[in-house]
Amino acid sequence: MTERTSLTGARWTVAPVDEAHVAAMRALGPLREVTLRCMALRGFDPNGGWLTPDVSQLLDPHTMLGMDQAIARLRQAIRDQQRIRVVTDYDVDGTTSSLILQAALARLAPDLKVDYHIPDRFTEGYGFSVAAAQKAADDGVGLIVTADIGVRDHASVSAARARGVDVLVCDHHLPAGESVPAEAIVLCPPQQGDPYGNRSLAACGVSLKLAEALLRDDPRRDVFREGLLKLAAIGTVADLVSIGTLENRAIVALGLAALNHGRHGPGLSALLKVADCKPGEIDEVKLGWQIGPRINAAGRIARATHVVELLNCRDPDRATVLAAELDALNRERRDIQGSLIDTVMSTLREPYDSFVVVAGPEAEGWHRGIVGIVAARVKETVNRPTAVVSIQGEFAVGSVRSVPSVHAVRALDSVADLLLKYGGHPMAAGFTVRAADLDSLRERLSRYVDEHAGESAMTAEHVADAVVRVDELDAGLLAELRRLAPFGSGNTEPKLLVRNVMLSDLRTLGKEQQHLKCTLRRGPAPLELVWWNAAPHAAALREGPVDLLANLRENVWNGNRSLQLQVIDARRATHP
Repeated sequence: MTERTSLTGARWTVAPVDEAHVAAMRALGPLREVTLRCMALRGFDPNGGWLTPDVSQLLDPHTMLGMDQAIARLRQAIRDQQRIRVVTDYDVDGTTSSLILQAALARLAPDLKVDYHIPDRFTEGYGFSVAAAQKAADDGVGLIVTADIGVRDHASVSAARARGVDVLVCDHHLPAGESVPAEAIVLCPPQQGDPYGNRSLAACGVSLKLAEALLRDDPRRDVFREGLLKLAAIGTVADLVSIGTLENRAIVALGLAALNHGRHGPGLSALLKVADCKPGEIDEVKLGWQIGPRINAAGRIARATHVVELLNCRDPDRATVLAAELDALNRERRDIQGSLIDTVMSTLREPYDSFVVVAGPEAEGWHRGIVGIVAARVKETVNRPTAVVSIQGEFAVGSVRSVPSVHAVRALDSVADLLLKYGGHPMAAGFTVRAADLDSLRERLSRYVDEHAGESAMTAEHVADAVVRVDELDAGLLAELRRLAPFGSGNTEPKLLVRNVMLSDLRTLGKEQQHLKCTLRRGPAPLELVWWNAAPHAAALREGPVDLLANLRENVWNGNRSLQLQVIDARRATHP
């Protein structure tokens, strides 16, 4: 093992920092050098309000291209008593968008006819479909409002307009250079010519801005917005959009404050309870790992409408039942996921393809609602862009999770002639392909990676924010680093490099003994460490001093709070 190679086979580097920027951060007060360095690396402006997210950082929704036209069309629908249908994706961003839009329209016009549609993953597939457009027309809908889908669904917009139905799109999935549907009113900050100051809004964020504009004159606007911010915070974190913008940072921070200290309806209260999220203890980690997966489970295993029914529920007893059902769906999702991960990993052999594509029949457990989660786990193991594909007869549905050096959608662009449909983000995408074309797909995707990334890009690299001494790992440092929160894409949790430490009391835990827990020796106050899914590295950690790459967190268990290092990677100690 070389100095630059970790137990997981990754290279480590320490991020270079502009010392002048570090010095500028000192204007924020008496903070440790580690904290100042982390702020500088994230581009924090000492005068920009980064440490104090508040309502003033929510931008004026009327500066978004298309907003005035959207408000005018919605007000026309209210005046004319037209039926409105909200059509959204089946993931967390889509369902929270649906709830935000429904709530805003009900607040503005309680007697308005508003319903919603969320595509069934298994019968309708992803996106705003022509069938959904035709069904809306058949049902007498006058205006369709989409969210988290629609901006690439030109044919469906045209089908709706041909039947006299207008379409308002709230989306954020617009690849560079692509146009929005010309026949729709489009709210999508990445679109060309949009002056809005935050191009990184999730769809729930776009829906929030539409709600803000609709309710601008409502005397209880601020109170109502607080409730919507709870939903927008959940959707923003779960959709992994950048929290490196002031507005997204404010949306999540304000939403978390409302979740921790506000009053909740029966549906949200029941969801928080089954997710073990106690008010006062909810942070962005709990949104991403405890609440988000339960919401997603409905769309993956059953119907996402279950989530909307739960969070709109006003009967506490009914909400308790619905939340328990949602929790059961999440357990079922975990069981299917675990089984499929075992199946996929047993089929992989080194040397891996440059783009790993694995496929199997849905009837044999390759559940199309789970393939994305499994692709993410495989990608972490092999450090290759990975597609896990569920075959359903003549057709196959795949989900891609990629590495930083390979743009998932551009990779799929290279095989577009093979695909029936596809779309997504740089790091995650989905597609439908004929099963007969899977071998060609596998070969051409690997060729694309070889030509555009190369083998060196397939080696994982961890970038540490700072090197810290063991004696610096205390509650004071944690409190300072938490001022940088909420963390997520675009504002990652600080990765700390701790060199030359000895570990003791190493033990496994978890249902399958797959996790590691141990103690870092540091005088009279030992520090607890956990490393998830790291049981195969136990022997190496017992051999002697190691360097650790980790996040410093607070562990809350049965009301007790303690410091904890959550290990990301480890290597044999390379420095005295």
